[in-house]
Amino acid sequence: MRIIDFIKSLLSKKKQSKRINNKKLPSQGFFYEDRFEIEISKASPESIMEYEEGYDPEDLGTILYKIKKVVAENTKISRGYSFGYLKSIDVIFIFLEIVTLTKGRSIKMDYYNDETGKNDQIAFSENSFNYFKLDEELIEMWDQKERCFNIEGYKYTIPSIGIENSLTNYLISKSGQPDVERYNSYSYNFTYFLGNKEFVTFDEIDNLIEIFNFDIDSDESKKIDSIVERFLPMQRYSLVKNGRSIEMNSKINLQNIWK
Repeated sequence: MRIIDFIKSLLSKKKQSKRINNKKLPSQGFFYEDRFEIEISKASPESIMEYEEGYDPEDLGTILYKIKKVVAENTKISRGYSFGYLKSIDVIFIFLEIVTLTKGRSIKMDYYNDETGKNDQIAFSENSFNYFKLDEELIEMWDQKERCFNIEGYKYTIPSIGIENSLTNYLISKSGQPDVERYNSYSYNFTYFLGNKEFVTFDEIDNLIEIFNFDIDSDESKKIDSIVERFLPMQRYSLVKNGRSIEMNSKINLQNIWK
């Protein structure tokens, strides 16, 4: 093998993976321990085929399952952590990074540019992502040791994938009950105050529903709701171009994203 070919092969292998900067995720690394690292790799043809097979744009649950599966299969995380440790709001971002790495080119999003009055495009990347900006008060409330925001006695964190999956499985288990409608009226804001837990049992969820929906007085409930609402912008995906925010909702074709 010629030296030039050998160097090319090394460069090619290097491009097969990418280290993710936690601070460039939607959660901005606030809720991850310093030693937690994420490395993504290119998706295999088999992984892409499985994603595309049986894709139903109306079935949100299955789409989320497919996205999580791609991320789980093509993400390497630090020893001592499980996939469930990932924060739920970061999963789609990581998925889009995997798609970008696999295709070798940026994902472009179509949008209407109201400044020019024409259709335009913007590329998804760390440089264009619209990150949630903390005000000085929130910065002072961040607890670096516990990786949370300590606000009025409550320790706020973004739920992990493990917590999200636990709650999803819990609700599925209740779907056959005659009084299933009552679960639609409950608040599940307790998921934001579970620290770095990677899962909760059904019994624990029962207790948390009872505490957060019936045991806590109205003033405390309003306080909890206010804290959660304060961070809602962190959970919305949007891009920025020329100082203007562009929502990503429904603007990226997830069905044909590998094309």
